[in-house]
Amino acid sequence: MDIEEGGELLEDLISNKTNNKKSQKNQIVSKSKKQNKNKTDKDNDSSNKKKIFIKTFGCSHNASDSEYMMGILEKEGYEIVDNLEDSDLTIINSCTVKSPSQAAFLNSVIKSKNNNKKVVVGGCVPQAERNLKGLENCSIVGVSQINNIDYIVKNTLEGNTVRLLENKTLPSLLLPKMRRNKYIEIIPISQGCLGSCTYCKTKQARGKLISYPIKQIVEACKRAWENNAKELWVTSEDTGVYGRDIGTNLPNLMVEILKYIPKDVMIRIGMANPPYILENVNQMIKVLNHPNVYSFIHIPVQSGSNAVLDKMLREYTVEEFNYLCDKFIEGVPDITIATDIICGFPTETRENFEETLNMVEKYKFPVINISQFYPRPGTVAAKWKKIDTKEVHYRSKALAELFGSYSNYKHLLNTTQRVWVHDTIEEQKNIEENMMVSHNKSYVKVLIPKDESLYGKELIVKIKEVFKWHCVGEIIDKNPEPVTVDYNEYFKDILRQKSIMIQNYEDGLSYNNNENGDSYSIHDTFNVNKNKKINETENLKKYKDYFDRKSTRNSMNLLLFLFNIFSVLYLFYSLIKYFRLK
Repeated sequence: MDIEEGGELLEDLISNKTNNKKSQKNQIVSKSKKQNKNKTDKDNDSSNKKKIFIKTFGCSHNASDSEYMMGILEKEGYEIVDNLEDSDLTIINSCTVKSPSQAAFLNSVIKSKNNNKKVVVGGCVPQAERNLKGLENCSIVGVSQINNIDYIVKNTLEGNTVRLLENKTLPSLLLPKMRRNKYIEIIPISQGCLGSCTYCKTKQARGKLISYPIKQIVEACKRAWENNAKELWVTSEDTGVYGRDIGTNLPNLMVEILKYIPKDVMIRIGMANPPYILENVNQMIKVLNHPNVYSFIHIPVQSGSNAVLDKMLREYTVEEFNYLCDKFIEGVPDITIATDIICGFPTETRENFEETLNMVEKYKFPVINISQFYPRPGTVAAKWKKIDTKEVHYRSKALAELFGSYSNYKHLLNTTQRVWVHDTIEEQKNIEENMMVSHNKSYVKVLIPKDESLYGKELIVKIKEVFKWHCVGEIIDKNPEPVTVDYNEYFKDILRQKSIMIQNYEDGLSYNNNENGDSYSIHDTFNVNKNKKINETENLKKYKDYFDRKSTRNSMNLLLFLFNIFSVLYLFYSLIKYFRLK
């Protein structure tokens, strides 16, 4: 920890031994230390009533982190306010996925400073780039340090700059939480990923995969239900890779949550990358067909060209992505498949882009997040020559026009749909005052006549109009009986597979990590480590070995290398033998 008079800096990358608040507080040194000793209880009470404004950029994981920080601060006596002007301190939770989101974050920092507000920054931007220009004199809360936000806020208000960035353990899912939407609980199931995408900076911030134990996730879900949550968003940087570090997987987690779920609660599963969902596709079809799970899945393809996917290091092919889409479309009636596409990746040719257009024309995805390529500092792709800006604009415009040319919801016209009214904030902003948002089983937005008594309810509606982005329905039943299934019968195949899996487990689990720190790919080899316990159904387990395409490629490359060495040595041996005989 370092302190400087006149511009105090408390910079503490907390170790496991000093990760409790008592030890942290004992380490604080500042110019106001003597003054603090003389503070009365009344002064302390006053400081606890400071007003905090939190602004969040980015994904649902970030949104959940902000809700935890609000809950912690409220419990400590701070007041959470809705605008910058009323605050004493601003917390800005950032996103590093795209350059515009980072620029917006930095603009918010500048605005807060210009309004003479104390500033704490969090999220992926400062975690990946702590010395970024513009963050001078800002305190930083690391992505795994949100449980210490009260400590950071208290000291920042006292004039210190606190930076806690250690990223080896996860904060508890059972911390105090203040939901922005009282009906929707966001549950992070893991942090980090196993990918090595050449364009992505998030890995630098969130790191390698660390999964929460199933038991803790289920406990967090139960707490949310007790607090009247009617919808769960299961989120992560990649939900599909959940559990690989602790010997389980996403379907097993979902089956365990659904074992306890109330009959009036829905679940929406967050983004899952293709490589890691491929092996569990049949189990995921079963999960998505469950009456308490939205028939919605977000699988980012990024490009319809194998040549581009290879340069992106996405670790799957177009054919494998198509297989996933075909399986889900066949197995889950009216499923909504959302995807992401990057236009203008440095190696993408016009022909490559045409392949992407052909894929979109084939599947007519109802949700596409279209992005232009932005070189993110520190990534491999940032070093490559960029495509001309006009060409990138042309491609993103062409894709947007194709997306806008088709309709996905005509088949819903005049049908009867079961809908859930859970969204009270974001999607209410841009609709008519006399309407409110609901979603059907496929997570299609359905506007219905506004009646605030219906929030948190399940309804039956008839679809009267369909549009590109939504449908309009009229309510025909305000109190329908929820659809239920027999848990053991419905999941009998998955439970049988899980039972076999458990029987093969041994005394714990750890995973192989290569020496250069590269992340894992689709199937990674797991070894037994008797010092690491896996707590799922209170038994000790071991996961079976996995070998992926990348591992196979690496093995083949090694064999080829050894073969070449042997060939060279044999050549030298032959030459030496030849000259000796001569």
